[in-house]
Amino acid sequence: MASEVLTHNIVARYSEEITKGTIESVHFGEQARLKRSLKVAAVCLLVAGVCLCIPGAHFVLVPLTLLVSPFVIYKTHSQATKILKAEIACPKCHKPLSVLSSQEKYPLFENCGACHREIRIDRAA
Repeated sequence: MASEVLTHNIVARYSEEITKGTIESVHFGEQARLKRSLKVAAVCLLVAGVCLCIPGAHFVLVPLTLLVSPFVIYKTHSQATKILKAEIACPKCHKPLSVLSSQEKYPLFENCGACHREIRIDRAA
């Protein structure tokens, strides 16, 4: 299965106050996840190659890049969903709430940029 974009209904909660909205996310199939992780692996190798050209610093940068690369590749491969955008208002101040989380794992906790309260976001039933 390739990547597919889905839209879900969500609710934002703060104490007893609730607002409703939508979230758009892309779901990656196994083949798309493998493709993304191979791209990340290529970028990591490219960065290590560029670091070879830096005199002196390459003794630290190349091993560091090669040590961090497997972790970054694993995290990229394990990410099955990615949030593209969300349209929802803060339940307290009713200003647009920006969802900064990259992976769609509920509940999401976001801080409102206007009133600075922690808002819980769940998928609507």
